[in-house]
Amino acid sequence: MANTQPWPRGRFAQAQRAAVMDAGMALWAVRGRLCQALEDGTATDCRIGAVGDDVNPWLLEESQRWSHLLSVRPTATIEEMRLSLPNNRAMVLRGMEMVSIFDYERVDAECRQLIADEPVGQYLFGIAEVQVKIIDREDVLLLGPERDGDYSVMVVRSPQVFELAMRYWNAVMLSAFDCGHERASEPMLTERQGRVVGLMRSGMTDEAIARTLDVSVRTVRADVAHILDELQARSRFSAGFLLGQAKAHPGT
Repeated sequence: MANTQPWPRGRFAQAQRAAVMDAGMALWAVRGRLCQALEDGTATDCRIGAVGDDVNPWLLEESQRWSHLLSVRPTATIEEMRLSLPNNRAMVLRGMEMVSIFDYERVDAECRQLIADEPVGQYLFGIAEVQVKIIDREDVLLLGPERDGDYSVMVVRSPQVFELAMRYWNAVMLSAFDCGHERASEPMLTERQGRVVGLMRSGMTDEAIARTLDVSVRTVRADVAHILDELQARSRFSAGFLLGQAKAHPGT
């Protein structure tokens, strides 16, 4: 059975909440300016992608060209996830690298369980304030202005917005843990190494992990070597298995 108790607010450090809030507010502020530019007809680095009921079909079509997706969603309903999870699965099986983070405290237990049970893709829980998708380390998808009372999605291609989106992503990522269990808390692992373990479990290459965490491949390889050494594991697979066993039998 899924845990239906509220996630303890003390689980996330106040500094983590503040970092996500600050980065999210900065991204939301520039999003407001972009929406105004679209309304004024002066926008040069953003456009409306789709509106209302056309958003999901548009995303499905657009995603056929994506190679790398970082996604943050503060909220989600079980109905929404029953629609989006099969689409995400198809994209990942096609070869797209994807990491998706949901706000643990705003997604109900039934929806969290559905996400945790998804066998394909890398899903995490953490702190999230602003919904955003970062596509191929170039385009940023944000909530756009209303169109005839309906919501819209806008596509932004701007170095400044990309930098703000990555700052926000990194803040959210530092709060994130695998959706199937609590964040790895082994004393020999740093925050980043805990993230590396989660991404290793998904089968990501060192290069893909480096892009996701916005660090160098050398840093990732050093972290992997440290993890293998600390666990006395001969392979990445063995490391993931050993950590999984530790989670399943915390007292042993």
